[in-house]
Amino acid sequence: MGIQIEGHSSSRIAGVSEENRLQTESIRMTTAEHTNKDEKEAYYLEFEQSPTANDDCIVYILNESEKDLIVNAILLQVSAACDVYIKLKDTGTRNSPTSLIPTNGNAGSGNIADGTFEYGADLDGGAATLSGGSIVASFRFIAATNSTVYAPPADWILPKNTSMTIWCSSSAATVKGNVLFYYH
Repeated sequence: MGIQIEGHSSSRIAGVSEENRLQTESIRMTTAEHTNKDEKEAYYLEFEQSPTANDDCIVYILNESEKDLIVNAILLQVSAACDVYIKLKDTGTRNSPTSLIPTNGNAGSGNIADGTFEYGADLDGGAATLSGGSIVASFRFIAATNSTVYAPPADWILPKNTSMTIWCSSSAATVKGNVLFYYH
């Protein structure tokens, strides 16, 4: 005996082909696209920063939402050779941060991102206690580059009160970027 699939509230029965395959007409949408269109909770965080010294933290993101903050892509452009690396779960205070305000990807939304979003030339310097995270991605640029989009094979997920930081290996480089994230 086979199974019968009925529509959620329409009482329509799904079709099955002669090869016993479910027949559907559907619309494919990524979770990020669905979140932006239907929940209005997708954001873009643009930054541009040169570190004070080598291996300085230049961007700090802390999720303060009850929902997971999910990073599904990052766009990077650098002015000189350097390594840019991403860490998860750094904790502690930051040195001389400047606030960033993420832009909602749905122009019809009044929602704002729930978190702490900061940038600076040396967020881990001075009396700052920022440390403890683990590198999840690193990018080696052998010279100045145009914008490059990186989508991690598995999204980076920040539960409530978890951070993501961006670091740069060379004080000679300016890093311009855009972090694409959503809450789900």
